[in-house]
Amino acid sequence: MKNIGLILLTTLALMLSCKAQEIVDLNTWNEGNNEGKYFKDLNNNFTPYLGVWEWQNGNQTFRVTLWKVEMEEYENGNRPSYYVDNIQGHYEMVQQGQPGGSIEETVYTSQKKIGNSITDWFPVIGVYAYDNNQCGGIVYDNSVEGYPNYPMGIRGGLKLNLIQGTPLQMEWKVTLPEGMYGNDQPTEFNIPTDIILTKVE
Repeated sequence: MKNIGLILLTTLALMLSCKAQEIVDLNTWNEGNNEGKYFKDLNNNFTPYLGVWEWQNGNQTFRVTLWKVEMEEYENGNRPSYYVDNIQGHYEMVQQGQPGGSIEETVYTSQKKIGNSITDWFPVIGVYAYDNNQCGGIVYDNSVEGYPNYPMGIRGGLKLNLIQGTPLQMEWKVTLPEGMYGNDQPTEFNIPTDIILTKVE
């Protein structure tokens, strides 16, 4: 019985050690061979971005929530996978409720069910922090309605630039990627595209 337990522990340890053979700084991603590497946020560049951010526009608030995902696996064709730390998130637009009603009413949210299914929408924000001042990646505007051929909405390039101070602020800039678009494909964002967010949590 002891031998079986020892064999199981050894097998588990080998499986875990094979998952990522080499831990390297995230900033070295795509410099050479990525196979089997774990691109980790070794310098804690992600930390200032994590949390809840808000932008106020009249009685409406655009709220962004960002969190860190460690060691996400990326398949690499027929070669061994590699692993990357990244920042993911969701957003919502809320407005102050009517007197006697709820405090906030949701105008739209990216965190919803996909179509009529019971499957939750994946995080629509995916970015990497290059340093403690800027990060970038993608955002999906799934708040755009009426485009059945494009259930994911509009894909945008996202840049986040920190503005040091108290409270901490961040520039949120969304752009439409270059390329060809179908005649029925949405190209107008519903979410804000050029705002200053303030960290609230």
